[in-house]
Amino acid sequence: MNENRQLIVEQVASHMEVGAEFSSAYLNRSSHHIVRVHEFDQDSVYEELFSSGHVEMIPTLPSQDLYLWMVNFMENEAEGSLKAKLMAALSGVSSVWKFRNVLYHEEDAARRWEKFKRGKLVETARAWFDT
Repeated sequence: MNENRQLIVEQVASHMEVGAEFSSAYLNRSSHHIVRVHEFDQDSVYEELFSSGHVEMIPTLPSQDLYLWMVNFMENEAEGSLKAKLMAALSGVSSVWKFRNVLYHEEDAARRWEKFKRGKLVETARAWFDT
């Protein structure tokens, strides 16, 4: 993959993860320009550009996908007491928050999770970018 394309995919991945409430990210595929627009900005030129097909909205990562990645990480990357803690965190309500809380206290596992998650985000962004 050429370096410029990889950089764009990395940027798209970052915007997929942001999922900021009340904002959307847009990509102009010809210029590779990305902008995030607050939904209350009614006069935004990007809403008009989106409506006319000149830019595309970058999808945000669904929480269900994030949860499945967490399960995959727990099953394949964690061992022993860490695996047990993550398994408990992923059951019941507020599992994403509880998962992150476990990792907050496990610095090495947190770094591995961030690397794992970033790989999944880039893979997802690449698949979207190539459509």
